[in-house]
Amino acid sequence: MSKFSHTFLVAMPALAGSYFGDTIIYLCQHDANGAMGLVINRMARMNARRLARNQAVPALPEVLDLPVLEGGPVAPGQGFVLHTDDRRFESSLPIANGIVLSSSQDALRAALGPDRPAHVSIFLGYTGWGPGQLEHELEDNVWLSIQANREVLFEIPCELRRQRIAKMLGMDLRMLAIRTGHA
Repeated sequence: MSKFSHTFLVAMPALAGSYFGDTIIYLCQHDANGAMGLVINRMARMNARRLARNQAVPALPEVLDLPVLEGGPVAPGQGFVLHTDDRRFESSLPIANGIVLSSSQDALRAALGPDRPAHVSIFLGYTGWGPGQLEHELEDNVWLSIQANREVLFEIPCELRRQRIAKMLGMDLRMLAIRTGHA
């Protein structure tokens, strides 16, 4: 795990109007080959009910209204389950202490069934960067970064996550300038 893994990336105003405008990304993996993350504050156009039906996966009634999040523009048909490490699956990749990312059908079945992990978020697609690309974007102040935490990932509703992270940063994100420097 690099120093950037298990980090929230907060989109700066320069990204307004782009796919990434106003997004918060949970950076899952970062190494010499690039980086991978999940947008944690954008709902997909489906809920768990529709996903379960589309994938022919049985689901408990109490999870059918769970949101599915749009993880990013890469592989939008690929599902990812971000969850606590009280369950592991064939594709589980440890991200941070107590947090795991899985992408296998058995993880999706568990996320929607009676043996699900204590905390679960389901994503479609992901966000990716090539080697050195994220570092360059960070140098260009495209993103603010802050250490990630489980509370935001699993306990704060999707639509309130940006506000919560702004509070953690001690700032009003609406007040950020698009440009810096001398006039």
